[in-house]
Amino acid sequence: MSYLDLARGRYSCREFEDRAVEQAVVDAIVEAGRIAPSACNNHPSRVMVLDTPELLEKAAACQPRFARDGSIFGAPLVFLICSVTDDAWVRPYDQMNSNEIDTSIVCDQMMMEATEQGLGTCWVCHFKPEVAQEQFNLPKGVYPYHMLVCGYPADHIADPEHREARTIPLSDFLLK
Repeated sequence: MSYLDLARGRYSCREFEDRAVEQAVVDAIVEAGRIAPSACNNHPSRVMVLDTPELLEKAAACQPRFARDGSIFGAPLVFLICSVTDDAWVRPYDQMNSNEIDTSIVCDQMMMEATEQGLGTCWVCHFKPEVAQEQFNLPKGVYPYHMLVCGYPADHIADPEHREARTIPLSDFLLK
């Protein structure tokens, strides 16, 4: 499958089968995040695998609006993607910190690997970081940026015409 086919086939899945994700698949997804590039090769990202009922319930507590069947959207697997904030590169002339960018790259690579492995995914940023810090007892200086929700999809992708209608037109996407 080409990368564009993979990217076009990926969607935000919010319904999952009640089926565990095999450890080899989890390992492949983690590896995709581990090898992700980062600003100045600092690698500030850290990932927590949430795959037990207790950990999934804690993930759901971070955003009760998305809680379903003891997890976020009922998913059997959630990755909490964090950053060691002091490890990230900081641009010297305006102090832009690469934490959000570096963790986004990690999340994106993990998301696409999960899709390649046949899983549905949903990238969740709408959660309370302070609740995640407390629920998962994150060390001082480790900030949670994203949750990547994964599992075998129980829903399906919208038809190509519907998806195209929700995508930015190329003429608007390209700056001239």
